[in-house]
Amino acid sequence: MRPDKNEIIRDIVLERRSLTEIAKRLGVDFSTVQRYRDDKITEEMRREILAHERIQGIEADTAIINQDRLDIAMTYESLAKRVERLITKAEQNEDDSFALAAMEGLRRVLRDIAQVQGKLATSLNVNVSLSESKEWVTLRQILAEVCAEVPATREPLLRRMRHHVLSVTKEGTVL
Repeated sequence: MRPDKNEIIRDIVLERRSLTEIAKRLGVDFSTVQRYRDDKITEEMRREILAHERIQGIEADTAIINQDRLDIAMTYESLAKRVERLITKAEQNEDDSFALAAMEGLRRVLRDIAQVQGKLATSLNVNVSLSESKEWVTLRQILAEVCAEVPATREPLLRRMRHHVLSVTKEGTVL
């Protein structure tokens, strides 16, 4: 009934703190935290927390990449403006050869901008495997219960799963 219950569960699943540390922080015995971990934290909860943690890491990495892309774009934009000012100054001074050289430099800068934006603008895809899906965890539990209830179904089920390449995890842990 603690307000920080979800954070404690995350600490246990992600192993951010040892069970001993968590027990001391809560003022309970180590075995109480261990029992809670074993009895109350379901496989579905574990997978959801792990998947959420992985997605947060990917989102943080994506933010860094996007910021780097913006930094590069701003640097190139600044460089392009400086080259444009040089061209304007050279034209005002009627220095055609310098203006022409500056225009060639500007052309290269603009080409580089296009290449950089083209290369860094590729979309990032986030894939979560089936084994982390809530639905798969539930389906796996249902299949295990049915196989426990009717042992004769285990072998035909595994055979069909192998045939259709559906054994997502090791057979020993599927059923």
